[in-house]
Amino acid sequence: DVEIDAGPGVGTAFAVAKAGMWLTARHVVDGCSDLAIRVGPSRIVPVDRYEIYGAGDMALLYTDGGPDATRLDLGSEKRVGQTGFHIGYPQGRPGEVTSRLLARSTMVSRGRYNVSEPVLAWAEAGRTRNLNGSLGGISGGPVFDEDGEVIGVTVAESPRRGRIYTTSPAAVLSFLDSNADYAADGEQARSLTTTNYGGEGDRLRRNLTIVKVLCQARE
Repeated sequence: DVEIDAGPGVGTAFAVAKAGMWLTARHVVDGCSDLAIRVGPSRIVPVDRYEIYGAGDMALLYTDGGPDATRLDLGSEKRVGQTGFHIGYPQGRPGEVTSRLLARSTMVSRGRYNVSEPVLAWAEAGRTRNLNGSLGGISGGPVFDEDGEVIGVTVAESPRRGRIYTTSPAAVLSFLDSNADYAADGEQARSLTTTNYGGEGDRLRRNLTIVKVLCQARE
């Protein structure tokens, strides 16, 4: 019942280092032979290369420079019941979802990868922009806490149950710590609420902190 869309199409990424490093979901980009990020209505920037996280559904993308990155909070304890804000490009369009943290869980991926990874399970609580149906395309986007700090990567949904799944903060920290090219240096953070998260999502996309990932063809 957990959906992971790995076909050609669209996903989301977000900047974690000003030098041009972006975090996204592995299934958005893995095997893509024509990968880019959209930075304007008529401008795309090629992704120079990417690397995947072998123990879970994450990937790092590298471009020639990038915008101000967002602040991460990967060390503090996450509380059941806390609010999450998922921002990105569901169905290839700007959109946001708010949720409540339910529990820590485990997600099992089969097929090209056989991975069992720790995730956080969230109950969807609201949407913006008259968003209906699948959240496909928001994969790879950040989930923020109320302080406006990123605590994970959105990787899957279970529409029937109204669930959203994000990577565990510890997994994100492990992946970034293993990266030898750039250090995450994000400083951007603004408080989020259930009334302002739509506007803040627009601001983050406008500033190119959150971008659309385009995979035109897979190997």
